[in-house]
Amino acid sequence: MLEEISRLTSLQALDQQLRAQEQALSKITARVDELRARNEQSAIELERLRADEQQAELSRRELERALAAGEVEIRNKRMRLSQIKNERELQALGHEVESLKEGNQRLESELLAKLELADGRPQRISELAESLEQGLAELQEAERAVAGQIEEQREAIGRQRRERERLLGQLDPVLVQRYEMLFERRGGQAVVAAKAGTCQGCRMRLPPQLFNQIQRHEVIHYCPNCQRVLYYDP
Repeated sequence: MLEEISRLTSLQALDQQLRAQEQALSKITARVDELRARNEQSAIELERLRADEQQAELSRRELERALAAGEVEIRNKRMRLSQIKNERELQALGHEVESLKEGNQRLESELLAKLELADGRPQRISELAESLEQGLAELQEAERAVAGQIEEQREAIGRQRRERERLLGQLDPVLVQRYEMLFERRGGQAVVAAKAGTCQGCRMRLPPQLFNQIQRHEVIHYCPNCQRVLYYDP
């Protein structure tokens, strides 16, 4: 049973190191991740603005073509007005001209509204494109700065995970399952010493009979209070 306890404490030491290294890796990559996320958001916004500007430009051109066609039609009908002698036809054509003028006025209003709506968008696109270019350069610099540290941490984590798998293969799966649950719930301390009759995890005084049994290392014992695995520390 001493051997089993020894493996558990070795596993716990590895898991504590893994947790610390993964936290360290997370801190190293946090700045890079933040820059990457910011650049991705800027790229999305820039793409949206460019698409809006392209669509607005197409719409403006369509309105300008419609206005130009309307002006041509108004001029043609006005020329015909001077040639018509019939009063009824003259009135009908006059109504058509007025209707075309009203239509053109609506088109002009719509075009002005679109121009006002687009006011400032080209400048925003230019500013955002420049900001994104700077952000990408900053991201590349940050990636270069931490590349060695990241690789070193990942290699260390990989080695420790392989050692962890080796240890797991030597332990009872049921015991491992309980250990892993305790490790997560007890802040990375699933296996603790029983010293001077006290659990060193929760500082609870252990029953004398239990403490005597722990010292014999015949079976795995757990703290009655915190449920951690206990081993005797003489």
